[in-house]
Amino acid sequence: MARMTCEYNAGLCFIRPAGWGGRVLIDDVEALARKLFAGASIEIETSLEDGLDVAVVRANGLAAWRSEAELMDWLDDKLPESWWIWLAGIKAAVIPKADYGPCRLKKRTPGEGRTPAERRAQI
Repeated sequence: MARMTCEYNAGLCFIRPAGWGGRVLIDDVEALARKLFAGASIEIETSLEDGLDVAVVRANGLAAWRSEAELMDWLDDKLPESWWIWLAGIKAAVIPKADYGPCRLKKRTPGEGRTPAERRAQI
C-alpha cells in the first residue's frame, strides 16, 4: 500500500530541575526538536515553575505516518533514551491528506468518492 502524506501536530512537554547540568532547558529542547522534526514548523514555550524548567514543544509538518500510533512508535524509536525521564506529556494528531498534485494537499473528507477522471478534470 502506498504511503500517503499526512499532516501532523505534535506537542511534547518536558520538565526538569532548573539549571540541571548547568544547561538551559530551552537550548537543549530546541536542538532536540529541530533534530526530531526537521523541516517542521516548531514553536517552543518555556516557563519556570517551583524551581522546575518547563518547555512545551509544538511541531507541525508533513510526514508518512498514517496514525497517531505510528507517530508514537516513531517517537519511541527516535527520542534519545536520556530524554524519557524529562518527558511529562505528549499530544499528537495525524490528519490524512488527499493528494491533488504537487504542493496542493487538502484534508481528506469522508465519502469523497471521486473517480480518477473527475480528479484529473479538477486539476
